[in-house]
Amino acid sequence: MTNNEILIVGGYGHVGLQIAARLQATALAPVRIAGRNRDKLAEAAARLGCRSVPLDLGKRDTWALALDGARCVVMCVDQTDTGFVAAVLERGLAYVDITADDRFFRQIERLDSIARANGGRAVLSVGLAPGLTNLLVAAASSGLDTVESARIGILLGLGDTHGPAAINWTLSNFRKVSHGTFAPVMFGSPPRPYPVVPFDFADQHVLRRTLGIADVQTFMTFDTPGISRMMFPMLRRVAASAVLTRLFKAIMPYAKIGSDRTALSVVVQGTKAGKKMTQRKTIEGRKEADITALIAALVVEHVLRRGVGAGIHHIEQVLSLDMLASLIPADAAVTFGA
Repeated sequence: MTNNEILIVGGYGHVGLQIAARLQATALAPVRIAGRNRDKLAEAAARLGCRSVPLDLGKRDTWALALDGARCVVMCVDQTDTGFVAAVLERGLAYVDITADDRFFRQIERLDSIARANGGRAVLSVGLAPGLTNLLVAAASSGLDTVESARIGILLGLGDTHGPAAINWTLSNFRKVSHGTFAPVMFGSPPRPYPVVPFDFADQHVLRRTLGIADVQTFMTFDTPGISRMMFPMLRRVAASAVLTRLFKAIMPYAKIGSDRTALSVVVQGTKAGKKMTQRKTIEGRKEADITALIAALVVEHVLRRGVGAGIHHIEQVLSLDMLASLIPADAAVTFGA
């Protein structure tokens, strides 16, 4: 069987469906979606006009059928172990993952020797954060002789669509948010200060390994300074209470507070020719999930059209910000700033 298909695992989910639709439109390769729920799978395949195949990541006997004919696997669901990833790499296939869990990244990174031995290649940190944030830091660091620190700001819109997994992840991280006052991050044009809290996004951990920047911190805020000041203490209380957590999860899908705006602001400090330098890069956009789907589709296109070397890579190791920006359609709700 010829390996020419793009297999999208979780292709009937909110982000997976968008990735599938974007890749279908490119006619780069046939798209096939995979997942456990046969009804959702059939419905999504009919909408997309593509093939589908049942796949349960917890059942190894379903893997071979799903992988037969695949050239590239796009992973849109969280995994508990790297067994399936190893199976993909052992076949010498391409693998693109939109997960945002650094613990899982580290596990996949340990498969580098398997990937290299079999010609498999994986691209991780694909999405908004990690993903675009990694590329912003890499771009802001370029041209500097030394990089001393990187500060990443992520603005999320409460009026955007947030699924159960995203809500769970946000609340779990608010349980770990430290109290205190942190220097605001500038967003918008003209720049405006926003209150922030330190947040455990994977990008800061990845960039310490890939770019060798010892001091990287990621901070999060919401649509407006006022909403952020109101929501930070409230979410700490919600995250600390099982009752309030259940109530919040029930209400959140219907409560449209704020907008669907999302923004990134990166400040890198270092030296050039012995002088202290500060460099800033920003992105403004709408709908976090849409942006993640767009970036994932563009990474798949890059991997299949231009190729990447065997091994495990993060997005900043295979793409530059300028290269990615040149691929983004003019009608996409993403704006790059200095």
